[in-house]
Amino acid sequence: MKRLLILGTLFLAACGGTRTVYVESTDAPETTVKVVETTDAPPVVTSPPWSAEDEFILDIELNYPGIIYVSEYEMIDTGYTVCESLRLGVSGEEVIWAILGAGGDTEFITTVVASAVANFCPEQSWKFQTL
Repeated sequence: MKRLLILGTLFLAACGGTRTVYVESTDAPETTVKVVETTDAPPVVTSPPWSAEDEFILDIELNYPGIIYVSEYEMIDTGYTVCESLRLGVSGEEVIWAILGAGGDTEFITTVVASAVANFCPEQSWKFQTL
């Protein structure tokens, strides 16, 4: 019974709140004891409210002045592809030329690449310092 009481207390400490529990006394098996457990612990947050992908999209929206005709999924996919290429040894200049070679708005492409490096692979930013 003590084990159940400890587990209930740990649960309340993790979730926060007050709970009244009636348990059998270990000293007198036929006796019921009222136990009130209280904790002021805040609820546990399991996932961050803002992801790197959210920040990536926000960076693009804030830094690109034009209308964006590409879906968020396509921008995120391009961002991850940029970082994978950089991590595999492609230079910053090669990444930019490869994306520009596919056509499109130069300013938008530059914004996507810059945001990808800033949010998904900041350790690769040194490859753009000489450009």
